[in-house]
Amino acid sequence: MTFQMIYVLNGWVKFWYEDEGEFLLEKGDFVYHPPTAAHDLLDYSADVELLEVYSPSSPETIDV
Repeated sequence: MTFQMIYVLNGWVKFWYEDEGEFLLEKGDFVYHPPTAAHDLLDYSADVELLEVYSPSSPETIDV
């Protein structure tokens, strides 16, 4: 993956980032994931809506 960007449209989402820990993103928050940044989705609200933009258009998930 070249990059991934996430914008929280509604609700909240919790991510974990390698070497940084957990972050809670709420409505209006934006995050950029560099291609080498290890991250994981931990939890999210029932009303969560996200806008995800990534390139290339076929993302790949790697279990670690």
